[in-house]
Amino acid sequence: MDDYRIIHPILPRKDYGKIENVIKAEGVYVYSKDKELLDGIGGLWNVILGHGNKEIEQAIAEQMAEVGFINPWTCCTDVVYKLADRLIHFADGDFAKTMFTCTGSEAVELAIKLARRHQASKEKHEKKYIAVFETSYHGTHYGSMTATGVDREYYGPYGPMLQGFAYLPIPFESKQTTQAAIQSLEKFFTKYGEKLGGFLLEPILGVSGVVKLPQSYVKRLKELCREYEVLLIFDEISTGFYRTGPKFAYQEMNIKPDILCLSKGMNNGVLPLGAVLIGNEVSQMIKDHDFINHFSTQNANPLCCAAGVKTIEILERENYGEIVNRKGAYFKQRLEALKKEVSFIKEVRIHGLMIGIELEMENDFSKVLEFVTDLKEDGLLSYPYNNKYSTGIMLLPPYIVTLDQIDSMVTILKNTIVKQIQYS
Repeated sequence: MDDYRIIHPILPRKDYGKIENVIKAEGVYVYSKDKELLDGIGGLWNVILGHGNKEIEQAIAEQMAEVGFINPWTCCTDVVYKLADRLIHFADGDFAKTMFTCTGSEAVELAIKLARRHQASKEKHEKKYIAVFETSYHGTHYGSMTATGVDREYYGPYGPMLQGFAYLPIPFESKQTTQAAIQSLEKFFTKYGEKLGGFLLEPILGVSGVVKLPQSYVKRLKELCREYEVLLIFDEISTGFYRTGPKFAYQEMNIKPDILCLSKGMNNGVLPLGAVLIGNEVSQMIKDHDFINHFSTQNANPLCCAAGVKTIEILERENYGEIVNRKGAYFKQRLEALKKEVSFIKEVRIHGLMIGIELEMENDFSKVLEFVTDLKEDGLLSYPYNNKYSTGIMLLPPYIVTLDQIDSMVTILKNTIVKQIQYS
């Protein structure tokens, strides 16, 4: 692409020439003028039911014919109420209220506000700190960007960042850091628990390399949060809606968050939509005379919500929890077999269709970016990650991926690795 009239997010300008100009997307494939690419990351982890889902497109068209926009400050419409109810029902009734946002970053932004406001409503004005993990990812608005531990080295030019955040080491079970992380957690709460308002976490840390929080860590965290009256905020923007097998990852952890952040797969990624589900304790502190000081013109957009209602309907109707677990198990079998063939793969971590492949590669983001570019040239879209704990790629394909397409993804990965080894 020769005409750089827009600034692409995250990507350096020198790499704009690598942008793939997509002319068509269908199912698990995206097409440029000269390439057919298997979309191994489902858009950006959000196109969970594949590109071009006709039922969702029809739901949007029907809503457009009725109400295409409402002013969310003074108006509402049926589809918005319907999605709020569906989300709470989908979460098995664990939450009391819903607030809509336009993105996952905005959902995290709102959750931070809610946590601090909640503590203030209890006259605990000193409890404003938010704890996060040092290699977490939560977004790129000022609050969510500050909460993102993994990119702190890039924040200098944008400072000062939001105050009141603390970064903790992650409990990485396969790297034997769990006990040290629990000890660090206990020391942190002992020292700062009286100032801590919320603990924001991904139950399975994505760009840390698909790292699931160990049950022992979660159990201790739950005890400490209860003891110090700290709100638990789960960022399930990437893990929600069956991505890891259950509806939400927290449901496998014997722990219920006070606040739940959602986005990505909620409406198959076709229109900007996020949400925050609010538990009983937090919602009860919002009295009749109160209001939440958060607003964006497109919050609760009816078209976005119509797509969300239809997406949840399809997910429940087709029993996608079972489908994701079955396909994830097959993916794991194929990748573990490949790992035995090529030492370039250090570890495979799979939860449903959220897949981290740690590579035998220097802790150098430019190297893994080159590898992802090579995979794209060979026909597979993947996602690079790099942090102090792990380096590699992620795959989060649409749930409609077939076993044959999984085979093709693994074959492309194998061939690209072989070329990488030969080149090295």
